[in-house]
Amino acid sequence: MAQIGWIDKVFSFFKKSPMGVYRNECWDSLSPSEKGAKGEKLALNYCKKELGFRLITKNWRHRRGEIDLICLDKDCLVFIEVRLRKAISLVSGVHSISRSKKSLLRRSALAYLNRIQKHPKTYRFDIISIAYEQSKGYEISHYRNVALF
Repeated sequence: MAQIGWIDKVFSFFKKSPMGVYRNECWDSLSPSEKGAKGEKLALNYCKKELGFRLITKNWRHRRGEIDLICLDKDCLVFIEVRLRKAISLVSGVHSISRSKKSLLRRSALAYLNRIQKHPKTYRFDIISIAYEQSKGYEISHYRNVALF
């Protein structure tokens, strides 16, 4: 039987403590774009493993807007915005979305719905907020069915 080393790496990467805080390598060494990419990857893994979502696409762009993740939750299409913030930030990830960003998300979601052939019964907007500490790890919060108006 062959050993698959990458599986051990994946499972050792996520070590969840009872408090919902994940242990991880140091965030200090990453550039802002690397932090963003890592945050989206963590959110995607959380959606698949913890929430049971199925990924449709990621980083879908329409003009100026972008939807980080588009997933299926049973029959419901879920548009997900990922917010990565320091744990000591004054404003949480869910409260950091401006009025103009909400408008861009709405327009992008409607453009996506207009382009697909088979329309879902329902759709919703979710936010996954990741609060990270410089060297200790991160905590993921999921906000379901967020109003964008």
